Amino acid sequence: MKKILAILLLAPGLVGAAEWKGEGELGFTSTSGNTDSDTLNTKLSLSKEHDKWKHTGSLQVLKSSTDNVDSADSKIFQEKSRYKFLEKTYAFVGLRYEDDKFSGFDYQSSVSLGFGHEFLKGDVHSLDASLGLGYRKTKDTATQQTESEGIIKAEADYGYVISKHASFSEKILVESGDSNTHSESETGLKMKINASLSSKITYSIKRNSDVPAGTEKTDKITAITLVYGF
Repeated sequence: MKKILAILLLAPGLVGAAEWKGEGELGFTSTSGNTDSDTLNTKLSLSKEHDKWKHTGSLQVLKSSTDNVDSADSKIFQEKSRYKFLEKTYAFVGLRYEDDKFSGFDYQSSVSLGFGHEFLKGDVHSLDASLGLGYRKTKDTATQQTESEGIIKAEADYGYVISKHASFSEKILVESGDSNTHSESETGLKMKINASLSSKITYSIKRNSDVPAGTEKTDKITAITLVYGF
């Protein structure tokens, strides 16, 4: 896992040679006075298309502290490779790893495979959805016990180009097994500043249906970031 993350972090230096495209996001907030707080939100996304193949990967890091006490600390790595065997239909294999110190789980990792379809693909609207089966491994932070199970994985990705300067996005992820259903939704609005730089506002909801005692099932995150496309 550490090798995969290292490769992803070094990827921007290889973009020119490998013809990858991507975006880097950065958001930072710091306050001082009655309350000292710092929040850092970063994300790197890469994609490459070649013939019938498309590869995408992302690494997201969120850290937050108040009066030198951590209140959020998570890292999420995702990778998806898909092969289009019909004009709008494809087969995929995906990997996901999440390390969130405040979720009650030491980590959640999964591998999945299945099929997807591009329901809309135009200049204004786009809609892509996929469904598959997979395997998930979870480690409980308190007990240090690990649990493995089969899962059903569903994803949907909708995009709407409002104008040449603004776009809307909605992404949904669900991984459901016998012991837990993990779901995420991200609503985003991106506004162009110039050809390479944009500002982005996102509202995310993460939920686990079954969590260790003393842990909230739902997390809600609002983030404002600068986005650099390359």
